[in-house]
Amino acid sequence: MKKFKILFALIAGLTVAISACKQDKTTKSKSSSTKKTTARKSVKIPTFNGDSAYAYVKKQVEFGPRVTGTKAHKSAQKWFIDKFKSLGADVEVQKFQAHFANGKTEDAANIIAHFNPGKTKKVIIAAHYDSRYKAEKDPDPKMRDKPIDGADDGASGVGVIFELARLISENPVDLSVDFIFFDAEDNGESSAGDESWCLGSQYWSKKAAGNNYKADMGILLDLVGAKGAVFTKEAISKRYAGPIQDVIWNLASNMGYSDLFANIDRGNVDDDHLYVNQIARIPMVDIISIPDPVKGFGAHHHTHQDNIDIIDKNTLRRVGQVVIAFLYKYSVDQL
Repeated sequence: MKKFKILFALIAGLTVAISACKQDKTTKSKSSSTKKTTARKSVKIPTFNGDSAYAYVKKQVEFGPRVTGTKAHKSAQKWFIDKFKSLGADVEVQKFQAHFANGKTEDAANIIAHFNPGKTKKVIIAAHYDSRYKAEKDPDPKMRDKPIDGADDGASGVGVIFELARLISENPVDLSVDFIFFDAEDNGESSAGDESWCLGSQYWSKKAAGNNYKADMGILLDLVGAKGAVFTKEAISKRYAGPIQDVIWNLASNMGYSDLFANIDRGNVDDDHLYVNQIARIPMVDIISIPDPVKGFGAHHHTHQDNIDIIDKNTLRRVGQVVIAFLYKYSVDQL
């Protein structure tokens, strides 16, 4: 486990400070005119564009519900791959068979975009891109067996990632970033158990563990675009990546976003990060909106209200700005 990897910068900085103090004391005994100073690296953090992220979300919704195996799903896949390539990424398509709880088997694919491969530090930013095949929570019983747009639940995380990728492609950073789009996340069934969900991340995590894939840490983006979103501290993230979670929420607070990133604990969410943490052994934090302690997710969750009208550009912007700041600060040990 590399649970405390993110503390390296703080520990290293403290070590340098202690060493410098000792050196200063020793030097002063020999010559009061000789001093050693340690220059701190500076970094310019790009500005995240909420309008751009919104356009990426809207583009996905226009394909239609992106249920794994459908025409809309395949069209979205092609667009994802082409878009990442246009931004200069090395793109990997990880194909697999998704066996769903409803008895269907569909062709699925995780899409991985590698930026700056070979750098010493590596961070994963992930989201799922499929949408749910039914709206079981919809207030209209007649609409509950129809697939949903998944504007927030799926498309919002992808939209933020594409804007992050654009910024990294235009603003050099001393950091390797793997953007991962997980497939087949959202078509499980409660009656079939937790492992009927998140099929793409389960597949990716097993492959990563088998191939000895390494990354310092990861951030999962899920339900990150809705009006009224509140990002509370999810329990699985706290258990496996608590120090990273604290750094992200403290960073958001320092940026004036404590209303959005609330310092409130919530329960477990069996999301894609669970398998990245448990199987791939990479500490990953889930940034996911859980505004209500009883109802959990927003009222639009798994209903037909999860359409483009629920998306708020300002929510996208602030989430994206926190993540891009995290990446660029981590690249120069400023966290």
